[in-house]
Amino acid sequence: MRIIKKNIKSLTIRVNNDCEVVVSAPKFVSDAYIEDVISQNQQWINKLLKDCRKNLYLGREWDMEFSDEFYYSEAKILFTRLIHKYNRYINKPITKVRIKKMNSRWGSCNSKKGYINLNLYLIKKDIEFIEYVILHELAHLIHPNHSQQFYALIASIMPDYRDRISKHK
Repeated sequence: MRIIKKNIKSLTIRVNNDCEVVVSAPKFVSDAYIEDVISQNQQWINKLLKDCRKNLYLGREWDMEFSDEFYYSEAKILFTRLIHKYNRYINKPITKVRIKKMNSRWGSCNSKKGYINLNLYLIKKDIEFIEYVILHELAHLIHPNHSQQFYALIASIMPDYRDRISKHK
C-alpha cells in the first residue's frame, strides 16, 4: 500500500494496474484518519484486489495468466477494428492511437490533435464495454466535453450505452 499526501481536497483510494493500493490524501489529514478510512473500506479494497488479480480477457476469467505483450497484441487488433467500425459515424480524422497502461481512466482523447489513448487493460473488459469506451473517445473528436450534445451523439449510435456502463461499475 502506498500513501501519498498532496495538495488535494479529499482522500481517494484506488487499486492501480499493478494491483497496488494507492491512497491519495490531503496534506492536512492525520495518519490516524487515513488508517481509519482504510479500515472502514477494507472489504471494498479486498474486492478490488481480488478482481485485479483475476486473469481476465474480454470479460471472461481464465485459468492461465496473460502477459502484457499478449494483451497489447490483442488490444491493437481489436481496438483498431472497433475504431474503424465506429469512426464511420464520427467521420473525423484520427492521427494517432496509443495503447498504454493508464491508472485512472479507460481512455482519453486530444480532439485538437486527433489523438486517441486507450488503456491496455481495457482488453480485460467485455466487448460491449470496450465498444462504448472507444465510441466515447471518438465522440470527443466532435464534442471535446461531456455536454448533452456529446451524450446525445453517443445515444444516437449506441442507444444502450448506459446499460453498458452500469454493468461495469
